[in-house]
Amino acid sequence: MNSYKGLKKDYWLFWFASSLGMGASNILQYVLSLYVLDLTGSATLFASMLSIIIIPRLLLTPVAGVLADRTKKSRLMAFVLLGEAVVLGVYYLIGQMTTIGVALIYILVVVLEIGEIFYGGCESAILPELVPKDRLKDAISISKVDDGIVMVTSPLIAALIYDNLSISLAFAVIGALNFLSFILQVLIHSKYEAGQSKTNEKSSVWNDFKEGIDCIKKDSFLRGFIKVMPLANAFFGATFAVSVAYLLRHTYGVEAWVYSLYCSVTAATSMIVPLFVVPLVKKHKANKLFFYATLTIATGILMIGVCAVCGIYQVIPITASIVLITLFDCMTIAAAIPMQMTSSIMLQTRVEKNTLGRVSATLRMVSIASGAAGEMLFGVLNDATWVWLPIFLGAVGVFAASLLFKSVMGKIE
Repeated sequence: MNSYKGLKKDYWLFWFASSLGMGASNILQYVLSLYVLDLTGSATLFASMLSIIIIPRLLLTPVAGVLADRTKKSRLMAFVLLGEAVVLGVYYLIGQMTTIGVALIYILVVVLEIGEIFYGGCESAILPELVPKDRLKDAISISKVDDGIVMVTSPLIAALIYDNLSISLAFAVIGALNFLSFILQVLIHSKYEAGQSKTNEKSSVWNDFKEGIDCIKKDSFLRGFIKVMPLANAFFGATFAVSVAYLLRHTYGVEAWVYSLYCSVTAATSMIVPLFVVPLVKKHKANKLFFYATLTIATGILMIGVCAVCGIYQVIPITASIVLITLFDCMTIAAAIPMQMTSSIMLQTRVEKNTLGRVSATLRMVSIASGAAGEMLFGVLNDATWVWLPIFLGAVGVFAASLLFKSVMGKIE
């Protein structure tokens, strides 16, 4: 219970607002994924819907990072949530008049990603303004539980919506969640010192953004992290977002509620593990945690590939294959959480508030860009080769990332 001390009303408003906003985003992502995959049956088109976000991400991240440091973060986040609610309302009206095709889905994904860019730049930098510095680790660990709750409930809610409502009504429901999140976000008032520019001189967006890049270059952890993160992220994320999803939905032909149940069971790990790993994060150095975590993830993905081969070629029943894949997926998530918590803690405690938005936005840009590239590659491979092959490729990629973590980040304090 000590973790809850010092976390006042504004933190909890943010906790609930971000939960609703993230929940709405995740539900929409699941609904659109099911819709596009069922509509086209193509892993490449499915992956392209996920990876198209790289375009606005590369173009707008510098602006989003600078705005996060220049403006009131809670207000900008509220504006984004309101804008997303309006966009989804418009799509609800469009859906009442015509069929929502793949092209309209692509446009929606890009428009909403623009909002996510500005929202994410603020979200990753706002905690130091809501809680005292000595409570940051507790606030981050509790926010991971929040992430887990959302990840568990989102797939089940998405399946319920997808099976029982039209796509246009789904837009209306998700837009309502965004609007409720907007109301909560408006009520937040930062109590701690916000990030401010060190001088009163006005500089260009690019110059301000480069200041954040310089901050990364000067920090040993961030400098090593940004070198090796893209490789791990590209192969880890694409394996589950594209290959495992395609295996279950297309190759195995499981129903939407079964796939969503799988997602919820694996996501439950995200809710439970943060409650127990804080002592681990405090005790061990970042380089050791990152190395052993990526090594465990690579092993888990390798075993998922073995289970996929056994299920496809009927060595074991498909049901047994799905159960084993679920268990190994949980193992990879459990290994990834300490790594995520360590990076969040080191980012928000080592970076000055006045550059935190830009540094966070830069790291987020690299993460999503590498993930999108991996998803596109895996989508093409799933259409062109055996469905299990990209999964083994994912294991190889993450294993290579673990070796890079050990060599590049070996001297981090």
